[in-house]
Amino acid sequence: MPAATPPRRIRAFTFDVTGTLVSFVGRLGAHYADCARRCGVHIDPGHLAALEKGFQLAYNETHAAYPCFGGNCISTKDWWRTCVLRSFEVARELELNDGLKNDDAVPRLTEDQKERVFKRIYAQFGSHSTYSAFDDAIPFLRFAKRHGVITGIISNADERYGDSILPMLDIFPDFFIGSKDIGCAKPDRAIFDAAIAEASSCIFCNGDDSSRPIQPNEILHLGNDFEKDFIGARNAEMHAILLDRFGGDNYGDSFSEEGQQWSDAGAPVAKDLLDVIDMLARQNVEFGKPT
Repeated sequence: MPAATPPRRIRAFTFDVTGTLVSFVGRLGAHYADCARRCGVHIDPGHLAALEKGFQLAYNETHAAYPCFGGNCISTKDWWRTCVLRSFEVARELELNDGLKNDDAVPRLTEDQKERVFKRIYAQFGSHSTYSAFDDAIPFLRFAKRHGVITGIISNADERYGDSILPMLDIFPDFFIGSKDIGCAKPDRAIFDAAIAEASSCIFCNGDDSSRPIQPNEILHLGNDFEKDFIGARNAEMHAILLDRFGGDNYGDSFSEEGQQWSDAGAPVAKDLLDVIDMLARQNVEFGKPT
């Protein structure tokens, strides 16, 4: 992997989604329990931890069986149906194994309840009700547009981010690259290479046929995972900055413990997207196509 050096010119920004442009709102277990309650299944607050652990185990299980949200094998909706319903089953198994009596554990869903609960959860997590945009996300995208910089998403999430969640949060990047469509996930180089090609396509789609294709070293990727975002982007010869948004007291000059680890490992680290602009300004980075 080439050493991380400051970019001279940025012609495209690419982003991770959750933790970079948007944050998850609320608690996953609470969302699942509320959706179940609205379908006639009572789950009291004492079961939320089991639901969340059940979800994580079910997610890993479903991902192992059907990587990249099923790729070309099954639809995203069928992938999530398997994962969501398995989450309730695993949560119940965990509580029974911990000694809870049958009637005290997470309820077993009937066949009718399964479909109704799944549809409610799938709809809720495909909307903006469980996500919010960070305050700096839209201003940063406007900054990019004013400076003629292409913006795109590189995500290991499914296509609902690009189709519904981000538009409902008023986030409109120029392109969306998801792991399901490409058949691989970050940090695999292929998903970054697909983004590089798409960024150049956006230039020509915008009617600018006088520019040369965008080169990897003219793209800055922004994310919050060292392996998936920093190592993945750098292996694709792109620039990368990690966002350290979630420190316990993340207002001074110090990083969170994880952010400090990223910095010590050689990654440029910013507190937020405004900090990214400051970093690039200090490095005299130019934006947009060469004149």
